[in-house]
Amino acid sequence: MALRSVVFLLVMAALVLAPAPGRSQESGSKQNKEQDKDQKDIWTEERPRDERRRMELSDEEIARIIKSIRESDPKKAAQLEELRKKDREKFLAELRRHGADEFARIVMERIEAWRQRRRKEFLDWLGKNYPDQAKELTKAKPRGADFYNKKFDLVQGKYGYIYEAWRRNPELGRVLKQDLALKKRRDDLIAQIKKEKDDEKRQQLAAKLREVVADRYDLIVRRKQIAYDQLQKRLGELQKQINQSRAEIGKWRDAKFKEENVKQRIKELTEDIPRFKWN
Repeated sequence: MALRSVVFLLVMAALVLAPAPGRSQESGSKQNKEQDKDQKDIWTEERPRDERRRMELSDEEIARIIKSIRESDPKKAAQLEELRKKDREKFLAELRRHGADEFARIVMERIEAWRQRRRKEFLDWLGKNYPDQAKELTKAKPRGADFYNKKFDLVQGKYGYIYEAWRRNPELGRVLKQDLALKKRRDDLIAQIKKEKDDEKRQQLAAKLREVVADRYDLIVRRKQIAYDQLQKRLGELQKQINQSRAEIGKWRDAKFKEENVKQRIKELTEDIPRFKWN
């Protein structure tokens, strides 16, 4: 099926999305309890973790996928329900495999919802920062979806990078907005200089051009300063993580600390086994 052929690409795209609201809170497995209890617990690193951000399914989405499987294979759906009680990780892997088509639809719905939300946020920002362009877009709606979408793409292509910068760092967004205005002013002055025949007026325009170029220079330096500050902040965060990691390793190497943790881990692993004794 066509949906199967694109499901893996869609899953990769969905990795940028936040988990769905109301995600399943099943806590039957001991492993989940341990991870919730202490993220820095040494035992949580018993097996490598996938560094990619996996898309979490809500209870409603899981029920929807199982329903789609039940319609074509009731026996498999029943097996999945049983597996869900015993091994959640394996259940989710099997659910994605046997319910690939419905899973792909859910991914596409998430992507579309994310796209619509981002478009609305961009339009709200555009209305506050470039009201004239926002009004032009509004006027384009009655002319049909195709015309409006083309108009929207043009506007987003011109101002989208400023919006994205503003989302991450409002100060950087303001700098880019000023820079765009200065570039337009620069281009207008150059066009006027080329057309002007009077030498005195050309000199006046050239003086204004110099001011604009000097202002742009200052903005470029400011942009580089912002980038530098962000790198410094990130470096500080990394250094903090390095220090924490060094301290944890030192603590975990302590023989007494190791012995206490091993005993506690054995107790957790065997608490459901009747009459088990650790000597």
